Amino acid sequence: MKFLHIISLYSVFLWATPLFAQAKYDVKKVNENVYILTELWEGNANGNLGMVIGKDQVLLINSMMMNSASSLEKEIQKITDLPITYVLNSDSDPYNHHANTYFANKGATIVSHYNMKYSTAYHDILFKDSISIPIGDEVVTAYHTPSHTLDHIDVHLEKSNVLFMSDGFKSNWLTYTGPNGLEGVVTGIDKAISLSDEHTIIVSGNTSKNPRFYFGNKDQLITNKKVYIEFAKRVAQLYEKGLHAEEMSLDAKLNDIVKDLEAYPNLKPFLIYHIQELLEVDFSKDFTLTPNELTAYVGVYKLSDTRVIEIVFEEGKLFARQEGVFYFELKPINKNTFDFKGPTSDDHLKFYLSSDETIYSLTPILEKKGSWSNMVTQGEYRKTISI
Repeated sequence: MKFLHIISLYSVFLWATPLFAQAKYDVKKVNENVYILTELWEGNANGNLGMVIGKDQVLLINSMMMNSASSLEKEIQKITDLPITYVLNSDSDPYNHHANTYFANKGATIVSHYNMKYSTAYHDILFKDSISIPIGDEVVTAYHTPSHTLDHIDVHLEKSNVLFMSDGFKSNWLTYTGPNGLEGVVTGIDKAISLSDEHTIIVSGNTSKNPRFYFGNKDQLITNKKVYIEFAKRVAQLYEKGLHAEEMSLDAKLNDIVKDLEAYPNLKPFLIYHIQELLEVDFSKDFTLTPNELTAYVGVYKLSDTRVIEIVFEEGKLFARQEGVFYFELKPINKNTFDFKGPTSDDHLKFYLSSDETIYSLTPILEKKGSWSNMVTQGEYRKTISI
């Protein structure tokens, strides 16, 4: 899992916006109440967000990055002078929430999935399964999906027939599946298909530089689902043959599966990272622990300065979380070592067991120059509460 830094650089290459330049937008008017704004980024991608206008208020679907917030606000003011009263966040990826405080300071209420409380994102209202917000004649319904992250939501505008899927789908390339793997992203796509017809506009977060591919449709959902499944099957076949990710990325059959996606010519060099994520999440073998053994790790672990890490057991899985910082599924390597499941480099938790195998503390082991080393306070967290 040593590819997080490369992925981070890849993300910056794709999606970074100039620090001081005025952001530019392509605006699609769906109807009098709904607009899709495509922020024109440097690099190989652009970024979508949504706007729903009511009788006396505006709801935004994602706030984007802080450095483009004033530009976004000016763009919105070209369309309406009504106040922005709600911002919905698709997930904890920064471009979905980075400017939350900008709009909150101007009176907006920030609405996110419950698990966003374990991220750095500012929020006001949290929900677990779904939430519906009436805005004028439209009802904006956000619902949790297992795609991409543990806090991901899709946003459905039934009357306007628009579905915002953010990182759960890309109209022109593969999205990173996240800790729930292939099953998670396919489940999210299946839900979207069930809500769609031949006229539904499917809006991804990261999108193409080509306006033809800014948005998707139901047919593309069905096509991409097939691509994900066939891609995973081929990775499984190559994994059984003992090939490494780099060797797999050169496989002709694997490349044939994705070659018709619009971004393939530009993003072919990054195919290896999608392979590595599948190998990490769906194919690498876990160290086997029974549910009873896993529950022994559950509890509240406290650092001397009152910071805590919670270990919870839900739906047969073990998770680590720290409010305002992180939420990860844990992947057991052995009784002492649990990896953060997904593309998170070599970061992991080390548990300490007494001679009678009672778990009494944990320590985050983080790469010195990794992103989590700047966010997670390191040290020995002593177990204070067993649940």
